Amino acid sequence: MDELVTGLKQSFLNYISPSEAELSKFIAPWTTFEFEKNVIITEVDQIEPYFYYVHQGLIRGYFLKEGVEYNMGFSYNGEYSGVYDSFITQQPSTWTLETISKSKGLKISYKDLMQLLDNYKLMERWMRLFYQKVLVGFGIFTKSMLADSAEEKYNRLIKQSPHVVQLIPQKHLASYLGMTPETFSRMRKKVKD
Repeated sequence: MDELVTGLKQSFLNYISPSEAELSKFIAPWTTFEFEKNVIITEVDQIEPYFYYVHQGLIRGYFLKEGVEYNMGFSYNGEYSGVYDSFITQQPSTWTLETISKSKGLKISYKDLMQLLDNYKLMERWMRLFYQKVLVGFGIFTKSMLADSAEEKYNRLIKQSPHVVQLIPQKHLASYLGMTPETFSRMRKKVKD
């Protein structure tokens, strides 16, 4: 548990500078989670009850259309996860959250997080800065998906997050980039050559 709390503290410090007393209050409501590989955490039509800090593991968000999976994003060591739109609005999810590997970390309920946000201006700043980062990333991703070639998408991924090629299965990365596994493989081979 100590290593999980240390990781969560560091994740807060990446955004805000709380005192030790504030940090203790921010961490108090978080509880541990641990999921095996290929566990669905949040299903379509389920309201997301938690916001997650992933200490170790790999989690993906995806949706199905006509039997095809479309990956929307990934969370891994030291990042946050959850079905964010469902969590914020407390409306049913339109996509699924699933582990790709055994995953563990800390989670906080909607009620507890809203209480922290209401009671602490610094916590509200943390949430704003986190969602600002998500929104900017989503804008870059959307622009790339609409206008970039397969090679440009692959190069953007490698430039921004080179480590994901080692972490995330190729079929999931291909889906995330809107290309077939074969095209992804060709892009990977082209970059290596």
